[in-house]
Amino acid sequence: MDEQVGARPQDRFESVCLEHFAALVESVGVKRFSAAMDLSTRQVNRILNGAQPNPIERLIKSLQSAEVEVGDRTLDFLCGEMGGHFVRAINDEDAMLNAVRECAEAIAAISDGKVDDADRREIREAISALESVLSATSPRRGT
Repeated sequence: MDEQVGARPQDRFESVCLEHFAALVESVGVKRFSAAMDLSTRQVNRILNGAQPNPIERLIKSLQSAEVEVGDRTLDFLCGEMGGHFVRAINDEDAMLNAVRECAEAIAAISDGKVDDADRREIREAISALESVLSATSPRRGT
């Protein structure tokens, strides 16, 4: 979908969300997608045509409406369900200080030689903090 000249930011946001939803549907076909989502093909087609709310747009708005920490935990849960984890981009200095703190907490958590669920969380937070350092200090394109 081409970006319209003079389009409002909200229009562009809606368009991008629709592109992503359409890509999900197209990747497996309307029938299979509908069945997996427990929706009728008519409902999926109505979402694609803008007659029903786009679930991607609604998810993003719900995350933006929540406190940052709650939204981040929800995103991390979603990413975990897909085999990854969420890392929030932060500035260089904050990223480095946070990484040092998170790594120290992870080391302390596993110093007893056992790894439980709380320790796993500390380790994931340390990895995320280190990844933030990498993303904050990596060269930007076009610079």
